[in-house]
Amino acid sequence: MLVLTRKVGEKIYLGDDIVITVTAISGQQIRLGITAPLDVPILRNELVARDEQAEPATGPEGKRQRSLRMFRPSRVQEPV
Repeated sequence: MLVLTRKVGEKIYLGDDIVITVTAISGQQIRLGITAPLDVPILRNELVARDEQAEPATGPEGKRQRSLRMFRPSRVQEPV
């Protein structure tokens, strides 16, 4: 695991097309902005854990279907 220290407005680049920006810090909470291509799913850990505990839902051909809610912004907002 790589652990970094960042200030508000600083960015972390993952590959060529994913950028994580620290948009706010308040006490023990940080706010992150993520810019990624639309085909890259962005999932919160608690949704993944909840889905893994749920009984598998099967679709056509008996394949498991995922019912995770993903955050996909309709437009990109730059931090102020």
